[in-house]
Formats: sequence, C-alpha cells, structure tokens
Amino acid sequence: MKKYLFKCMFTLAVMLMAVSFTSCGDDDDKEDVVVNNNEAYENILKSYVSATVVPTYKALAEAALEMRAANQALKENATDANMKAASDAWIKARIEWELSEAFLFGPVSEDYLNIDAHIDSWPLELEEIKKEINQTEGELTGERAWQELEDEVIGFHVTEYLLYREGKSRPVADLTAGELNYLTAATDALVWDCVLAYVAWAGEENVSAEIKAVYRENADIVHFLEDQNAGIKNFGNRLSTADSYSSWESAVEEIIDGVKDIADEVGATKIESPYSNGRVEDVESWYSWHSLDDYANNIYSIKNAYLGGTGVEGSPASISLSTFVKEKDASLDTEIRDKIEDCIRKIKAIGDGGLSFYKVVEAKKNGDTSKQEAVGAAVDACTAVGESFEKIKELLK
Repeated sequence: MKKYLFKCMFTLAVMLMAVSFTSCGDDDDKEDVVVNNNEAYENILKSYVSATVVPTYKALAEAALEMRAANQALKENATDANMKAASDAWIKARIEWELSEAFLFGPVSEDYLNIDAHIDSWPLELEEIKKEINQTEGELTGERAWQELEDEVIGFHVTEYLLYREGKSRPVADLTAGELNYLTAATDALVWDCVLAYVAWAGEENVSAEIKAVYRENADIVHFLEDQNAGIKNFGNRLSTADSYSSWESAVEEIIDGVKDIADEVGATKIESPYSNGRVEDVESWYSWHSLDDYANNIYSIKNAYLGGTGVEGSPASISLSTFVKEKDASLDTEIRDKIEDCIRKIKAIGDGGLSFYKVVEAKKNGDTSKQEAVGAAVDACTAVGESFEKIKELLK
C-alpha cells in the first residue's frame, strides 16, 4: 500500500474547553475575557475554514478536473490547439495549488496524507521519468501512478515538463504516444490527490456529486482516507472546533505557523537558494517559466489566510485573523497588511523587464548580478512577513 505513514496524534489530544469561574468581582471580569476570546477564536477558525481553505481546495479540485479533460482531449486528438488548451489548464490548476500553500498542515502534510510531496515534489527525477515512459509503452495507468510511483516522477511538475518548454507549450509533434499516456496517467493521480485534499478538509457529505464520484473512482484513495487516516476526515470541522488541539489558541496558531512556513520557504528555499547557488535546475516551475507567479501566489495565499477570501485579490471576509488583530492592535494589523503587499511587489520586481526567474538565476550563474538587489529585497520581505505574524501570538495569550 501507499508508503505514507499515518501518525495518529488525534487520539492523544485533549480539547481545552472554556473555563468557568465561580468567584465574583475581578474574577468575573476575567471570566468574560476568557469566554469572549474563545468565542473570537472559534469565529476566526470557522471563517478561515469556510471562507478560505475549503473554497480554495474546491477550486483546486475543479481546476484539476478541467486539466484532466484537456489532457484527455489532447491524447485523443493531438493538435497544437489542444496542446495550448492543456497547457492553459495546467496553469489554472497550478495557480489554485499555490494559493493553498499557506495551509499545508493537516491532511496535506507529511504527517498524514502527504499530498504536498505527492503532487509538488521538486526537482524531478527526469531519467526515471524517461525510463518509465519507455518501459510502460503506453500501459501506465492512473491507479498505478498514484499507488506505486515515487513523488519525483508524478505531480504538477511532471505534467508541466510534458506540456512546456522554455515558457511555451511544446509543439504537439514533439510528443510521443508514450508521453501522452504518461501525461494522462499522471494527471489522473494528480486529480485524485486534489480531490482527496478537498474531501479531507470539507467532508465527503459536503462536496458535489461530481466530486464524490471522482473521489470514489479509485478504491485505494477511499481506503487511504477512511481506513488509514480516518482521524482527519472532515478536518475543517476539527480545526474550527479546536477538536484535537490542546486549546483554542493552539488551533489559531496553526494559521500563523502555516503562514510562517510558506513565507520562509518562498524566501529561503524557492528564491534565495537557487539564486545564491546559481542552480537553474533548482528553480521550481521553470519549464513553464511560471516561478515568480508561483511565489507571488504563495504570498497571496498568506493574504487570504489573514484577511479571508480566496483567489488573487479576493474580497476580505467579515471575520478573520485580521479583524481580531485590528481590534487588539491596529498598528500591527496595518504592519502585517503592508508587509504582505510589499512582499508581493518585491517578488514581482525580480522579473521586471520580462525575465523569468530561470533566466535571472541563469544570468547569475554566468556572472550577471544585476538582479541581486531585487532578489535580496524579496527574500528580506518574505522574512519580514513571517516575523510580523509571529507577533500575533502575543495577542493570543
């Protein structure tokens, strides 16, 4: 069966409920503060799940299905027009995935379903991919791709590799029959992972009939969640009720830690490391030249986690982590908002002049450091976002 190990932490967790105080005077005031804070935390968590996380995974699952349809059409009728449609569908699904990266905890994490690694591992093992394509000769199935293949030969980046070269759709004449089959098999595996993330967060009873049908296409997917990882079913409800957390505060801190994790990853791992080392092969999404968009979308995911809402420049929710912070410390709320916007601007500024990040790193490798200041500014901006979110924890005490 699947190589992921389920770490059953939920059965050991204890939920801290609101504390009742029986004395009067100042203690009565303290009771009101505790109860009101818990109510505030519950409202934040419910809004976070319903306004941001679940809709984002819904959009991801639906975009993945569009990608599946486009790739199947390409396999059945290999034209440049269908190749362009398949490439565009990849971009649409990719955007939705990157907009989810501020909440890579719970179901998608390595502790449970490990969906993040399964669909977004980088760099690829290209020689293994080519070997698999040559060996299977059109016989690879989605079921086998999901169940047996290593993370580095499936997911978003292998489909990107098959669809793109140097930022453009590949000429359809370049695709072999084996590559087309590998593309559709890997896409099936990707679809099931995207749907699995959505179902795990939302609960099967809360998704459409179409999504339910896709979820149940592969019995291994159902077994993986319902038998091996039953403790995280309907994780959105578990988070919004602080079930399996030691306190309401620790549940809210999941949001903060999720933000800090992706801010650090974007700055240190995705931008600084390949640039400082001059390693173009470490630049994520470089076949499509979508890297800087990916990174900016990761910061938009932070913005959504903080303000509520979905997408790029989505509408803020009426209740969010931001509304809580603003009430407690308006200056901190302004600081966080400003740092998020500054970070997005500075990431995009790396590509001023129409450059992809691949080309920026390639130029650095060849001795051109003209983008060094812009890269450093973006890295520092990512760090600043994480540091500003850490301050929120003081408001939770």
